[in-house]
Amino acid sequence: MARYLAERCFRVLVWDPMAEHRWVPNRLSSLERLEQFMTWASGQSAFAGRYVPETAELTDDFEEICELVYDYGDLVFLVEEVPMVSSPSSLPGQFDRIVRLGRHQGVSVIYTAQRLAETARRLTAATDYFIVFQHHEPRDLDAIADRCGREVADRVARLPRHGYLAWSAVEGAIVPLETVVQELRRLSRRDNPVARDNAVTFANRQAYGTWARVMSRKEL
Repeated sequence: MARYLAERCFRVLVWDPMAEHRWVPNRLSSLERLEQFMTWASGQSAFAGRYVPETAELTDDFEEICELVYDYGDLVFLVEEVPMVSSPSSLPGQFDRIVRLGRHQGVSVIYTAQRLAETARRLTAATDYFIVFQHHEPRDLDAIADRCGREVADRVARLPRHGYLAWSAVEGAIVPLETVVQELRRLSRRDNPVARDNAVTFANRQAYGTWARVMSRKEL
């Protein structure tokens, strides 16, 4: 699902700790090369890059990448497996700044986690759209109910295997997935007339899209 959403954005950078997003043409594994790429990308109307960490110090790398993302702005930042770099009670400082202030820089966030209960409340409180797959674990259903309402949690529990639903925190209602896609596309445009809006989207990582469309590339 995260790939499905990111593929439809115009300007996207992926934090890819599991090296899964092979559809992205620009694999970067050093902060120096990432900064070179971002300097180039800042002048492009569309780009796709991914950072694959090669050290065990994930949080340190992630903090530096978040600082670059905030400074360059005007992009969608996909963070895979957010519990790997955060805890249920806190976010790393630079990522917290994106969550709190990213709208001023035109940064929107897509993040994934296997369990909402393991995701920082600071992040879920700022999330505009949740895309949630089937769950049966009571603690996870309670976390969904706490954020999205008991009716949503009950519907999630009844979903078929690999089934999902999209819920808008803004509208307080279940919405079509296309609503989320169109909002991310709007926000990821360089010429977006309201570039300082932002959206934070939670995509429970249990399924992926099947096609890729890269609108611009640069091989470093």
